[in-house]
Amino acid sequence: MIQLQNVTYAYQDGTHTDTVLHQINLTVRPGEWVAITGANGSGKSTLSRLFNGLFVPTEGEITVAGHDLQQPSQRDLVKQRVQLVFQNPDAQLVGLTPVEDVAFGLENRGLPRNEIQARIEQVLRQVGLEHKRSADVSTLSGGQKQRLAIASCLALQPDLLIFDEATSMLDPKGRRAVYQIARDLWRQGMTVIWVTQRLDELLEAERVLVMERGEIVFDGAARVLFYESELPETLGWEVPAVIRIGYWLQARKVPLHALPLREEGLEEWLCELTVQT
Repeated sequence: MIQLQNVTYAYQDGTHTDTVLHQINLTVRPGEWVAITGANGSGKSTLSRLFNGLFVPTEGEITVAGHDLQQPSQRDLVKQRVQLVFQNPDAQLVGLTPVEDVAFGLENRGLPRNEIQARIEQVLRQVGLEHKRSADVSTLSGGQKQRLAIASCLALQPDLLIFDEATSMLDPKGRRAVYQIARDLWRQGMTVIWVTQRLDELLEAERVLVMERGEIVFDGAARVLFYESELPETLGWEVPAVIRIGYWLQARKVPLHALPLREEGLEEWLCELTVQT
């Protein structure tokens, strides 16, 4: 789905050059869930914007779904297959109602009216906003606005969906709803790039990338990151409570594969582990 070879990206400001990505090599396979984390300024958002052609590498090569992003004619093709959900819901909505917002991208594609209507109904139902189809967008909550942004992306039927800190401005209920929609899409076969600074949102990822000063310093499983890597301590992370419990168990020689990653069912899991040991 995505292939980066020796990719460097630098912002140009007059005579000043600020290199924010350094010689990135990365492959993302179709159907993967890849979480990307790192501190502010580590380069994770810049990297995500390279994936859909908003940015073009200063050096190196990047192909997405077989299209070379160095070629201007190829970027439009990539943007049809890759959609990006931004951090601020208000920054990406253009319609007065959910129906108008979802219809905007479809009308720009020149789709027939009956297909536009069918897609609108499908994606609003998919994100749980069918009952708000004619509501004033300004009356929606932050979580509902973000779900509408997802619906507008889904209506274009992408192969890859990028969430760039899409839950960072939401309350806990809104975060859970957006995260669950993303997980459901992934289980249905969508390739998902999940950019976040929330450590609890890394725990269910198939694969985690940790970025530091424009470089990928870790690429692997969440279990390995938290239980075998020194990065959480080195970077001063305040790890989720379930991982702190895991550290306590790890100190008591519980095998790696048995250490917990999720809070759901943790009490029952601990009881079973006690019986086994």
